[in-house]
Amino acid sequence: MDSDLWSRSCTPREIATEDINGLSARGLYRVRLELAGIGCDPVRLRELQVAVQTLRRLGILVEYDLDLFEGGPPRFASVRENVTLIRAIVADGTTPAAFTMSPGTGVCSPWLDGYRERVTSAVQPWLTGLSARLAEAWSELVIGERRQLRQYGVAAYRIALQRVTLRSNTELLNLVADSAREYELNGDTQLLEHDLVAPRIASLTEILGALSNKYAQAAILPLKRAG
Repeated sequence: MDSDLWSRSCTPREIATEDINGLSARGLYRVRLELAGIGCDPVRLRELQVAVQTLRRLGILVEYDLDLFEGGPPRFASVRENVTLIRAIVADGTTPAAFTMSPGTGVCSPWLDGYRERVTSAVQPWLTGLSARLAEAWSELVIGERRQLRQYGVAAYRIALQRVTLRSNTELLNLVADSAREYELNGDTQLLEHDLVAPRIASLTEILGALSNKYAQAAILPLKRAG
């Protein structure tokens, strides 16, 4: 990345107290939010939501790093809290939902260990495939906007990309929340079966691919005509 565009890590409180607008004008285009200590504390969660809204308003990419099972002793409640935290960040569809699922290190119930194994196997292709491609698409879009490149059809593309991202986020986080609830109650869930999850990933990936191709053609054709 050239020096005129740069990124940094911030806490939500730093977003509230620093001159983010001025930093954006000087080339800040991406912020990795630090989420330590937020959990489901209503005050801290509200600070996070305000920080995300501020960054979105300025056209700054939002990134974060969160393990689905982190937050005190491993338990299903931690999964629910972390899903709530992720929803607060990705609610409007301009940031792809993403998370990690590290192997358990603390003492936890056999059911939680079983769920961790099942959900990791089911959604890892979603995270490393679809969500990663969505993140790349957003990065390319924002960089192009910041560099004021001649991008034809960019407004329509942004809206369409936001819709695909929002749909992916909603389906992924609902899948995690619903499957965790079922597994906690019954010790098993059918929601994570490969035959149910894989077609959803494939469908959304196909939509994203078609959207990317359409935008690429719209951007290239006027340049060819001008040549």
